Amino acid sequence: MALGPGMTAPDFTLPQHNGDPVTLSSFKGKRPVVLAFHPACFTGG
Repeated sequence: MALGPGMTAPDFTLPQHNGDPVTLSSFKGKRPVVLAFHPACFTGG
């Protein structure tokens, strides 16, 4: 699924740096969220 600027992302939950879960919808109406993906980051290629 491709998203463009201003489109609503589907809700998801991921672990924070300390292992606690955080859900995208927990930020709704509170603050802007930027989703950035870095495929192959930290790999030797």
